[in-house]
Amino acid sequence: MKLVIFGATGGTGKHLVRKALDAGHLVTAYVRNPDKLDVAHENLTVVKGEITDQDAVSAAIAGADAVLSGLGATRGGSPHVMLPAATSVVAGMKEHGVKRVIWATGAGVPSEHDQPTFMNKFIGFLLKLTAGKVLEDSLAGVDVIKNSGLDWVIARGPMLTDEPGSGQFRVGYVNAEMGRTLSRENFAEGMLQQLDSDAWLHKMPAFSDR
Repeated sequence: MKLVIFGATGGTGKHLVRKALDAGHLVTAYVRNPDKLDVAHENLTVVKGEITDQDAVSAAIAGADAVLSGLGATRGGSPHVMLPAATSVVAGMKEHGVKRVIWATGAGVPSEHDQPTFMNKFIGFLLKLTAGKVLEDSLAGVDVIKNSGLDWVIARGPMLTDEPGSGQFRVGYVNAEMGRTLSRENFAEGMLQQLDSDAWLHKMPAFSDR
């Protein structure tokens, strides 16, 4: 399968690239700074560009079978990332007839099927208080994906860690059984699993470590 990965130099994105290559996929990594991607492989193509450059995004998507995004706001960076990213990616996918997209976002983005605990609600309150603009941007980006008419899965992660992936993680909706942390490597594994399964098609599963 030919995959295009956005946010490929981020914590989750690097794992997406490595795991996709290990699984035998052809990977195009779309990045702002190629020097940050410390992966070399005969099946890897690195494309330098801005996520707001519609023509470059579209060109990267041409010929792909699916798109994955590990994009997210970075500390000290602009809080306005996800909406323009979603807009560019959806436009490029529609231009080239690519249907499947796996889109990462935070667990603070709610689903109507969630059953949040008091602590979940408290964490959500803190997010609005301390990172309101980032949350609003994430919500707006998710809305673009949900209304795109594409075959989407919105993968939601809680607090991400750099712990080694165990391959063991929960997938479901936010509730009392879901954990509050998730290995970035496990998140990448969970996202890649959505390429071959329709179990969560047009849904917003949350992931957490067991």
